[in-house]
Amino acid sequence: MRNNDVQIRIVEGPEAVGDLLASLPDEMRRSAFHHPNWITNWLATPDHVRRRTIATVVEEVASGRPLLVLPLTLESFGGTDYWTSLDRGVCDYNDSLGAADFRPSPAEMRAIWKRIVAALPRDAAFLLIDKLPIDIGTRHEPLADLGGLRPSHMTRHPLRLDGDYSTLRATRFCQTNCRSLDRKRRKLERKGRLAFDSVAGPEAVPLLDRVMAWRAERYDDQPVTTDFYRRLVEGGDPARVMVLTLDGQPISAVFGLTEPNAFRLLVVGHDKAYSNWSPGLLAIEDAIRAACAAGLAEFDFTIGAEAYKFAFGVATEPLWLFSAEFGPHGSAMLRLMLTRNSIATRLKRWLDGSAPADRGVEAKTG
Repeated sequence: MRNNDVQIRIVEGPEAVGDLLASLPDEMRRSAFHHPNWITNWLATPDHVRRRTIATVVEEVASGRPLLVLPLTLESFGGTDYWTSLDRGVCDYNDSLGAADFRPSPAEMRAIWKRIVAALPRDAAFLLIDKLPIDIGTRHEPLADLGGLRPSHMTRHPLRLDGDYSTLRATRFCQTNCRSLDRKRRKLERKGRLAFDSVAGPEAVPLLDRVMAWRAERYDDQPVTTDFYRRLVEGGDPARVMVLTLDGQPISAVFGLTEPNAFRLLVVGHDKAYSNWSPGLLAIEDAIRAACAAGLAEFDFTIGAEAYKFAFGVATEPLWLFSAEFGPHGSAMLRLMLTRNSIATRLKRWLDGSAPADRGVEAKTG
């Protein structure tokens, strides 16, 4: 690929960026966090409407076809502005969108990146993209070829569905946990009829509200996130709410995103009146069984290292942090931010380590 085969274009404004990202072909999307419904609803939140948002587009000169798209928003740290991903703590993975045939060599990608940096509006002192996956989907992440990646403080936790559910449960799950869940399921079944169902679209909104209310009973209420999830569910794909009911009454549910080959878990909640029977874990178990039956390749517990995930046999895969500095001030502020984040992460791990093992069962997996 010659440097003059591509051109760099900047699209600016939440609405224009949303229209661009929604118009991209599906093959450029590596995960459900790139789904048009996710992107357009998130950019429509009040916080993003007020925020400066751009997308850097690498496209073919001859055809104008997008090859690589990197959406960015302007944040501030210590009075210093910096470019970062459209995250705001909600998106579990932040990667670029790219065409399957966009495979520049590392040297070519470095040359393209210099042109991207030169085209960026001069509003920021540095750029920071956290929770960058390298191995999700089949397309390689070109930003990884620029060098200098740092490990993120977050990791992801996929469960590979490489066999039927019975084999998976017998070989991958913690057997002590399986026996415990079997006993609790039998006790609930003696109370009434247990059923598990997957719901999407407007019909799923009341169930989502219940999940978020259950979550808020133990953790801080997040009205902006709840409103975003509600609009996401109303729009249908990729959102799903999977509910476990006892005699028709919901006792637990999981909320997540569907893809052709994966399910990505975001929130688990349960009615605290049934806490002794671990209904949240039973709902997760049923969701994994459903994913196996649907022929999915992965059940992704996403970010967050809550202990319950490992009882289901998840792997731990790294996420990465990509950064670029625009001058001495940007370099100094970036180092300060990374130092602060590192201290905060170590403190959180210490606090989580002193908490009960089931602390994260109702939380968003981040």
